[in-house]
Amino acid sequence: MKYWLLLVSLSLPFHAAAQSFPDQIVVGKHSLERVGQARYSILWKRITDVALYVDRQQALPDGRDILDPDYRKYLTIEYGLSVSAERFRKMTREQLAEHWSEDVLAANREAIDTFCNWLGAVEAGDRYAVYWLPDSGLTLELNGVAQGTLTDPAGAAVILSIWLGKAAISESQRDELLAQWQQGR
Repeated sequence: MKYWLLLVSLSLPFHAAAQSFPDQIVVGKHSLERVGQARYSILWKRITDVALYVDRQQALPDGRDILDPDYRKYLTIEYGLSVSAERFRKMTREQLAEHWSEDVLAANREAIDTFCNWLGAVEAGDRYAVYWLPDSGLTLELNGVAQGTLTDPAGAAVILSIWLGKAAISESQRDELLAQWQQGR
């Protein structure tokens, strides 16, 4: 069933996603610029619109790995449908278990559990922001309200892989964001 959903999922071009993402955001003392935007849909149902922000003043990470713990990144996810907290937690754990070894999951269990406990239900139009700043950690916000911050870089990278790495829920959306990020450099 999961592979069928991947076959019908679409990542629409930059201009097709939500137009309400600002060009620039400020987080703490960091100014970040939007470098990518994409939509994830199944058939004609909008699941998420996302925008990726980075600090263009920072050096590209080694190997162009956006999950590098020295590289600042910010992802905004706007939902096109309602999702329960339980569904978010289950989907997160399943994606990580499918793509990471048990050793990696065990080493990062505390970070994963903490992050999953922060996940709350969303309604259509709600926004999560998840961002990594090396000087403060990984923060999750729901509609502008911080849910918590993790300071463990390894755990943060595993969690961010749900959107920007090998555990991406939408591979096409991830690929579109990363292509735009690399083209804009």
